[in-house]
Amino acid sequence: MNIRYFFPFAFLFLASCHTTYHPVSVAFKDYKVEQPSAPDTLYGNYLKPFRDSMELKMNEVVGTAAKRMDIKRPLTTVGNFMSDAFLEMARLKFDQGADISVMNLGGIRKPYIEPGPITRGIIFEVMPFDNVMTLVTVKGEQLQKFLDASMTEGGGVAGCTFRISGKQATDVMIGGKPLDPSAEYTLVTSDYAANNPSMSWFYGPAKKQQQTYLLRDAILDYVVQMGREGKPIGEQLENRIQIDK
Repeated sequence: MNIRYFFPFAFLFLASCHTTYHPVSVAFKDYKVEQPSAPDTLYGNYLKPFRDSMELKMNEVVGTAAKRMDIKRPLTTVGNFMSDAFLEMARLKFDQGADISVMNLGGIRKPYIEPGPITRGIIFEVMPFDNVMTLVTVKGEQLQKFLDASMTEGGGVAGCTFRISGKQATDVMIGGKPLDPSAEYTLVTSDYAANNPSMSWFYGPAKKQQQTYLLRDAILDYVVQMGREGKPIGEQLENRIQIDK
């Protein structure tokens, strides 16, 4: 057969073999599970060493809370505790001149910490995310706008106090001194916040130092350090944010 005629015939043959099917009806049937299935002991035994090891690690007591800490608006003592941890560890490890730390309410995933032992598991509940510490340096004028935009609904703060009047942060004090619009301040926050597109007007022009230090580890290290120094956790967390009635 001439090769020029073979390919067209082959194409027609293959095309004729292609059949399209369409469903004419769809039916299903429920099957009721009346008795629980037997547990898979083999799989359970396989997981047991990992589960036991994890529970042992998470139940490890790393510190003690002297008072109950919780979330309220505009003040959250849990958020203030976390902010204290971030600011203290930032000063200890990266920048002694860090001025202020903030913690937004949405990032706090455990609404309270009861008085008594603080376990590693509790810290994971409070901060389950693998966010890393980021330091940003801005002028006081920009910091004022940041507080107006992101903190007037409340949250955690350290190194800072202010009043909420309407939608503005007033009487802002940084390190016990009035905020100076022309001075530079270093804010301790997370990489998640620093890369938030909706806040690019603030974080974009800032000088940023993104670390590899997990914020969760900062809380853990802070709790351990406070215990080592015999300092109570949960004290002096009130009255950092006040609201005009």
